[in-house]
Amino acid sequence: MKKLLIALTIFIATGCGLQRLAPVTIGMTEEQFKLEHKQSLVVEMSAYRTVYKDWDRSPISRVDTIDKFYYFSKGKLTLMDEGFFPKGAKAPVPTPM
Repeated sequence: MKKLLIALTIFIATGCGLQRLAPVTIGMTEEQFKLEHKQSLVVEMSAYRTVYKDWDRSPISRVDTIDKFYYFSKGKLTLMDEGFFPKGAKAPVPTPM
C-alpha cells in the first residue's frame, strides 16, 4: 500500500509539472527560446525588439492560463512580464518601450 501511495504521488507530481512552461532566463537566445516554446506567438516585431506571447498553464486549474510576454533585443531575452491592461481592455498587451 505504501509503495502504491508513493508511486501515485510521483505520477501526479510529474503530470502537473508537465503543464508548466520551460524555464526561461534573461540573456538566453531567441533561437533557444523558440525551440523550447514552439506554441509562442510573435505579437510585436520592430527594429528595437521582438515580443513573444505564451500562456503559462495554472497549476490550480487546467482552464486558467496566465499570459506571459517575452521581450528580445538583438537576439537576447531582455525582459519578461505579464504585460498590462490598457483602460477598457479585456486582454493584456505588451508593455510599451
